[in-house]
Amino acid sequence: MVRLAASALTAAEQGVLGLLRAVAPVQIWATGGWVRDRLLEQGAMNQTAHHLWERVRGLAGAARGDLDVLVGDMTAQALYQRCRRPEVRAALRGEPMLVPARGARTLDTVKLRLPEHNVDITSLLDKVGAAEGIEPLRTDAEHRDVTFNACYYDPACEEVFDPTAMGISDLQNGVVRSPHPDGAMASIQEDPVRLLRAFRFAARFDFELSDDLIDALEEAPMGELLQSTPPGRILHETKRALLLHNRPSSFLRLLGGAGRVNEHLFGSAGEGPLRGWAAGVGSVRRLEGLVLEGLDRGILSSRSVQWRGRRPDTHPPALMSPDWRRTGVYENDWAELVLAALLWRCSDKELKRVGVELQLSTAMIDNISALQAGARQKIITPQTAPPGVHLLNFAVATQDGPSVFWERWPCLGSSQRQEQQPKQTWGHH
Repeated sequence: MVRLAASALTAAEQGVLGLLRAVAPVQIWATGGWVRDRLLEQGAMNQTAHHLWERVRGLAGAARGDLDVLVGDMTAQALYQRCRRPEVRAALRGEPMLVPARGARTLDTVKLRLPEHNVDITSLLDKVGAAEGIEPLRTDAEHRDVTFNACYYDPACEEVFDPTAMGISDLQNGVVRSPHPDGAMASIQEDPVRLLRAFRFAARFDFELSDDLIDALEEAPMGELLQSTPPGRILHETKRALLLHNRPSSFLRLLGGAGRVNEHLFGSAGEGPLRGWAAGVGSVRRLEGLVLEGLDRGILSSRSVQWRGRRPDTHPPALMSPDWRRTGVYENDWAELVLAALLWRCSDKELKRVGVELQLSTAMIDNISALQAGARQKIITPQTAPPGVHLLNFAVATQDGPSVFWERWPCLGSSQRQEQQPKQTWGHH
């Protein structure tokens, strides 16, 4: 057990947990990513991972995640009824919701929207039919995605429980491991999406996969397992992993490693991109570094919260505008840049095929194609191409570091017009 004093929590977090303890006079635990991140904030846990995550999260404009709570000795249905009381609803930002178990969602979930946090609540009683002691928590922990997401904070005693006895040590040592008692293979077979989540966390924190997980990747029939999983769940997890704050270049590298998961997710791109996967990932890595340095310099701005998708009736993307003062790299802009770099070797026909499989809107597919077409021009200048084209061209056509690019970036004042920009050229392709 690790002590996590209430004083280490924000006033808002203390308020949320206090409200829940008042609503449900039974055992409650916070769990999942919220506990993991609070543990990382403790200096002795893993300073390198903490500083990396906080820096990238801050630059990318990623908000803190939702608070996941587990209650004991009370069903989610019973808790929902309590949350409908007037004194509880008065503290909420909207009505409480009960999302019934259906399809891949195996448990009823109570969703609360508070001013500072969104809270998802499930019931240990619904899961294992018991709610007291450590053993039910261990049963719950063993069927989560990775060990360090399977720790539980008890606000009553201000302690974090680690039922698998591996979560805290794996967080300290930078290891992504399955908590399943029968090993990683059993966990992946139980839910193949756990593998994508393992990749996402390894990428975000720069952690290593456990030997057991690597062995499972080499042995498991990943194509068959992913084919048997609802496509919507795979797409949802893949798109989350491609957001800027999750450092998608590392996620994509893992997709192309043991298990060749990329062949299932991006097989419709054709042989060229799959054969040149490492080169595509390298372009994404350079693009990622380029954008992060632009954010660090204050030239770009960003928001990286959730995959949104671009509709045809929305404003044109900022990075495709000739106005070089519009430099917001939001979720759609970033997704289009990443896919343009990764799928650089795709023909238009292959690009559209991938876009359909990824359920991209026609507007996003068209923007990716336009970025690629602009970046393939022999010479591009600020007068002839928008910022997104220059970013993509530099990522795919050069090996120079980000500083070289940003030293050439036009410095525009609010009154300067595009025709006053200096004539500069970027990389040739």
